[in-house]
Amino acid sequence: MEYKVIISGFGGQGVLFAGKILARAAMSCGLNVSWLPSYGPEMRGGTCNCKVVVSDGDISSPAVKRADALIAMNRPSVEKFAAYTDGVIITDNKFVKLCEGNAEIIGMDMSLCADGELKGLANIMLLGELIRYSGIVSEEAVCGILNSIGKNAEQNIKALKGPAY
Repeated sequence: MEYKVIISGFGGQGVLFAGKILARAAMSCGLNVSWLPSYGPEMRGGTCNCKVVVSDGDISSPAVKRADALIAMNRPSVEKFAAYTDGVIITDNKFVKLCEGNAEIIGMDMSLCADGELKGLANIMLLGELIRYSGIVSEEAVCGILNSIGKNAEQNIKALKGPAY
């Protein structure tokens, strides 16, 4: 089994953090992982992405030419990376119409993360949807990693489990 994920958005949206959480959860499950970040010098507000490869065998390259899943947190991410997956694209409802190709599209309401308890946690909400869809790692493994970090664990776990939690 090898599963390739691209997570993309603006710097400051937690793109790299979501990739690290996925990678650490996969490692805690005994899987091999590659995490490859990419960001410009401007960081916050600029575009960034990371590519995560999870495998039960050796990983020959961290490069991802075709992804099994894309988490796209903004319009430029959808426009740039939607063509790189035939698997699933998880994005905000307002970007669904921009997705072209053969991928399955899952639209979520990222505005739920604009205020209140889930403020700023769209990255974790979308990651939760990915793990529910793919089963690549268990929700328990991700919760364990979030708890080990400690900071804002309760809010992160609520976002991970979804808005109905």
